[in-house]
Amino acid sequence: MILIKNAIILPLDENTFIKKGDIIIKDSKIQYVGRSIEWKEEFEETIDASDCIVMPGFVNSHTHLAMTLMRGIWDDIPLDLWLNNYIFPVEKMLTEEDVYFGSLLAIIESIRTGTTTITDFYYYPEVVVKAIRESGMRANISFAFSSRRGFNKIILKKAESFVKKFDNMENGRILASLALHSPYTSTPALYAQSARIANKLNVIVQTHLHETLKEVEDYKGKYGKSPIEKLDEEGFFEARVTAAHCVWLTDAEIEILKEHHTGVVLNPKSNLKLGSGIPDVAKLLKSGLNLSIGTDGASSNNNLSVLEDMRLAMLIAKGKTRDPSSIDAFTAMRLATVNGALNLGFKDVGLLKEGYKADMVIIDTKKVNLVSIENPYSQIAYSMYPEDIDTVIIDGRIIMRDGKILTIDEDFVKSRFIESYKRLLKI
Repeated sequence: MILIKNAIILPLDENTFIKKGDIIIKDSKIQYVGRSIEWKEEFEETIDASDCIVMPGFVNSHTHLAMTLMRGIWDDIPLDLWLNNYIFPVEKMLTEEDVYFGSLLAIIESIRTGTTTITDFYYYPEVVVKAIRESGMRANISFAFSSRRGFNKIILKKAESFVKKFDNMENGRILASLALHSPYTSTPALYAQSARIANKLNVIVQTHLHETLKEVEDYKGKYGKSPIEKLDEEGFFEARVTAAHCVWLTDAEIEILKEHHTGVVLNPKSNLKLGSGIPDVAKLLKSGLNLSIGTDGASSNNNLSVLEDMRLAMLIAKGKTRDPSSIDAFTAMRLATVNGALNLGFKDVGLLKEGYKADMVIIDTKKVNLVSIENPYSQIAYSMYPEDIDTVIIDGRIIMRDGKILTIDEDFVKSRFIESYKRLLKI
């Protein structure tokens, strides 16, 4: 058992906090959260968290891990040109080894910025599972695909086989899912077939949806309906869908997503950087949809800090509505934690609550930007830097202590990453 004592605790189940509290971790779960008391039990480890905030770890509910290999190269280009002229050609050259080390580098960055649960929506998912297992992170790894004429049945068989093999690994720390790239790369029939498989396997299916106005208008020109309208007609949303972006939505389309309990992942920094548009965060929040936060890939963000995207989503909501009360710090932090966990299929992650998984971060409040802790929710949402995170615990295991990651050889990963980076970009 692990005892964390004397901490400022943000459980996130209610808009309150514990000024001086303890947490007991037994195996992978939280056994106690409450006021500090004198304990007679013996603990394998005791962490004195005086002058620290303890909160659930962040959840990155949409990203492409190995796109670290394309970070900072093709900036300031619209999405369709960026994908077709630059990203897709390089992705054709990716090897399993490239994806493995690109993913590990992303995992290192994610842990350092306080993420304890992540997803991946990319190539070679088997090696990504390997990287996640080694790192100790919690994740939902998807089998990603698009339509290929004459090969769709084979693709779906491979997707089903992947999910059956990898879902619920490591005592539930790793889940598996299906992921269709987008309506503009996948047929309505493939979406319908994927939904049936996802329901049969009881897993989520991820997709990019309504990211740019151009893709929506082009789709209407082809099918006479928007992607959401067409996919609803095909029965896609009968599955447990988690849709990334959703920048360009009508009120009727929001109602379709709400009716089917579709999870929506905001990726504001990527959307702004690619010029895709500004999501109506406040409207989506009021709609009752389960909103969460994703960073998208490091090639379009260009970092993997959920904290930064959460903060940007808050500011967008306030600026767009001209109402500073449109979203508060507590609500925003739930988007970046428990809501993200639910959108990835984890029902006992994202809160500091007895019986929940022991995924949490310890934040050093002695940093100059955090010394005023009258309202710790405000301090996290508006003042914290990702590097203020001192310790990361996932599934009851200490993954980072005093700023040092214990499960990954960072120097080795960086050196191998650079080799792949130089080869892919012909440096």
